[in-house]
Amino acid sequence: MQYPKADYDQLIQHYAERKFTQNDIKSFVHRVFSMYERATVGKVRVPAEAFADLIDKNIHVDFPDYKIHSRQEFMEWHQWIHDLLLSDDHDIKSIDVSFLDDGKYEAQFNVRWRGDFKDGSFTDLNIEQRWIMYESIEFDHPVIEQYVAEVIEHKAGK
Repeated sequence: MQYPKADYDQLIQHYAERKFTQNDIKSFVHRVFSMYERATVGKVRVPAEAFADLIDKNIHVDFPDYKIHSRQEFMEWHQWIHDLLLSDDHDIKSIDVSFLDDGKYEAQFNVRWRGDFKDGSFTDLNIEQRWIMYESIEFDHPVIEQYVAEVIEHKAGK
């Protein structure tokens, strides 16, 4: 993406003042989705507890038909959804990162989520997502405090 010089200078200033760059945030988004996939597929499964340090204890999640207001509820959701799945996959489209006030970051992106369920059903959705994250002195990664997902296209199912 091309930046006019002033935009570039502002971006570099953010990098100098912030803990994370745009690519740090993008890498983190990819890491989380890789962990989701490894919860259902692979020789070593990622348990719900692996997400504990990645999300705020008072996380606000707004999924279609599912609301979460705490880390504990997130863990319960993770266990519930992955107990229903045989496998799933996430294809993330370009991630737009914004630097917000107070050391916060916003990532906006679309993800194609495909899931094969134990009951024989299959889902194929395009989902628009928006995450708000903050810097923590405790961790070398962002922490998600808000996670909003909205279905924008239901492709197929059986």
